[in-house]
Amino acid sequence: MSQISAIERLQGLPHVFRGAELTIRFHWASKTASHYLYLWKKRKLVAPLGGHSDVFVNLLRSDAADWEHALLLVHPSAVLMGLESLRQFGWSTQIPNVPTVAVDDGEPHMTIEHFAIHRKPERWMKAARQGLCPQKTTGIPVLRPAWALADLVKSEGWGACGLQPDDIDWDAIKSEDEADWTQASAAFGLPATRLADLY
Repeated sequence: MSQISAIERLQGLPHVFRGAELTIRFHWASKTASHYLYLWKKRKLVAPLGGHSDVFVNLLRSDAADWEHALLLVHPSAVLMGLESLRQFGWSTQIPNVPTVAVDDGEPHMTIEHFAIHRKPERWMKAARQGLCPQKTTGIPVLRPAWALADLVKSEGWGACGLQPDDIDWDAIKSEDEADWTQASAAFGLPATRLADLY
């Protein structure tokens, strides 16, 4: 019986996979699967998402690890928020150390080094769904910037959230963002103000 190399096995696995899949795909016992994962991690052929997720990115299949896809396997409710949202939409040039992600607090708790996880109640997750960017079809859904800013101001306040009004590129704001701000303020419990009044 011929030996199958690690390269061949990993080429047959998706970009992101669960360790438990190895027991089904290769007919291995759990102990054998764990041993192979240990060896592959040591050779930097795979990298774990972290926590007790049992999720791995296949570094052989892609130059860039798809951490967003990996996180969605563990937290399907995940929403990009905060400074990362503002950065993606050009409202701020500040780059967070790791992207901030909101997840439903009903999902299992895990510490994952690639993201700052903020656990949110179901009512927040339901409200935030109204503010998701409809254009983003892959990766973690992202809050539109007016929604992200409203949440930052409500939950942390200017300064404490890492931003002052001067840190926002107000020229990047479009007319539709004013309507978003009004809707987000109502959803997150901010006083009724105009976005234009912040600068």
